Amino acid sequence: MDRIKNVFDKIGALIPGYKGYSERDGRRNCDKILRDSIAAQLSECEKNLYSQMTAALKMKDKSLMNEIEEVHKETNTFLSRVKFAPYGATSFFGDNQIKEDELFLIYQHDLDLAESVKVFFELSCSNDLNASISQLKKCSDNLIGRNNYINEFK
Repeated sequence: MDRIKNVFDKIGALIPGYKGYSERDGRRNCDKILRDSIAAQLSECEKNLYSQMTAALKMKDKSLMNEIEEVHKETNTFLSRVKFAPYGATSFFGDNQIKEDELFLIYQHDLDLAESVKVFFELSCSNDLNASISQLKKCSDNLIGRNNYINEFK
């Protein structure tokens, strides 16, 4: 397998600009993998919230069930926004190439988003709805900040 990779690396080295394209494509793939990971964690949050809704229903606490359902819906909406967020890379021939320091800031936004979703996941396992709602808002703010920053380059 290493031999095939070496052949592709050698061929890629012969094509002007291929290395930059390959790196940007790798970044795009990395960004997608990160967002898929965040989306999977959000799906787990939804499962946790659904379990809490079921428990509230069994206790016949409709008020609590409705509150949890509201957080569940917001989580689902946020999950969709994460899945379809813009990529952190510009097109190969675009006029607006992202510089290294700008790319670092995109990565920082991604890290902040991942960390805030992790905290939200932990809170979704608890029964503290107010903290969950507050953390989901932070997650959403992180995603909005990330998307706004990326959209500056489009």
